[in-house]
Amino acid sequence: MRHGPFEVVRDKNPYFQLSPKFPGVAMSTCAKTRRIVWQSLLFLPLGLLLTKSAPADPASLIARIERLPRAQRLPAYDAALADPGLAPADRPAVLKAFARHAQQVSPLYGKAKAAWDERSWAAALEAGLDSARPDVDVAIALAQILVDANERRRAIPVVSAFKSAFPSHHYALAWSEWCNAPGRAEDASRLPTFPLHFCVLTRNPEAQRVATRAQCQKECEILNSTFRALDGAPLVRFELKGYTPFVALRNSSSELLRYGDGTRFDSDSVAKVFNACRDPLVRDPGAINIYVFDSFERQGDADVTSHGKRNSNRPYVFLDWQRLDNRTQNAEAHEMGHAFGLEHVGVPGAGLQDSTNIMTSAGEGFGSGGRRDLGFSPAQIAIIRYHAGRTATRLGLRK
Repeated sequence: MRHGPFEVVRDKNPYFQLSPKFPGVAMSTCAKTRRIVWQSLLFLPLGLLLTKSAPADPASLIARIERLPRAQRLPAYDAALADPGLAPADRPAVLKAFARHAQQVSPLYGKAKAAWDERSWAAALEAGLDSARPDVDVAIALAQILVDANERRRAIPVVSAFKSAFPSHHYALAWSEWCNAPGRAEDASRLPTFPLHFCVLTRNPEAQRVATRAQCQKECEILNSTFRALDGAPLVRFELKGYTPFVALRNSSSELLRYGDGTRFDSDSVAKVFNACRDPLVRDPGAINIYVFDSFERQGDADVTSHGKRNSNRPYVFLDWQRLDNRTQNAEAHEMGHAFGLEHVGVPGAGLQDSTNIMTSAGEGFGSGGRRDLGFSPAQIAIIRYHAGRTATRLGLRK
């Protein structure tokens, strides 16, 4: 079976059937089977949580679950919420804790290596959503499930309550636009085009030999072929506007140069320096700036960390030179996803060679980042399109 251009493997387990909303994604046939499968997949002793010795108050139950490895917390919360012994008064607290983790996974982020019933999750979150005063995590988790499932009618009241309670939250605004959209595919001829300015910050001579203008032109082509929806549809276009080799920066006084070689930096500090930069060779205010750097801390360090930031719709990307040419985990599309407002997601149980969503990260604790070869989900696409319009305006690309 295929989902767009990506091969989807059917689960052979007889306990599972295919979800009608998420083709190729396995789901359990009942809550009892779901708990058994979660336990067998993640080796979680759920009985320890749900026996008579389990804590009576939700705070203690949540604390016990939060001490588990993160990949085991979702099945633990899933089991706790399905437990008839959970008191109704305790349910909201457990549901909120569950939602903080559930919002970072989706059946569309992987190929069903870890399975759950997204319909039961939606039902539990919907039942626990206070439309007058919604919890932000519950609202995000529920809205994401419904948008990814293309459940527009069910999503509208959820997103409306979310937006009313959090009128400046970018997810609420993005998904509100999705709810009000006509639902047709974007005209490829009218996709927004973003100019890219590449600047080589590293002193590393080997990196400089690799990060040529021709290679940066190829990086644009890589982004145009990988920054796409799950069905392969393009979302925006990228074109090379400028290129600054390291040799041209010898007389620059920009503080950004100190981040070119193995300097650990925090996101806010870099943003402050970037926003203050007035050197047009280093920062083009009318483009998305991509900085080629060397993230090695010391000789022999194998760090190839990269970084992308939306920066109030003045985005930039720091791309380690060893990740050029799409060598490792689809770094170009991943960091550009951050530049358009996306956060990391997780795929429970994913291995390094598994197909995963572009924004998957091992740092979230669910599993490996995988190959990052699956395109963006509908909920992610709505966020990208929301920020694409605002970024185009902020960069002066449209009036």
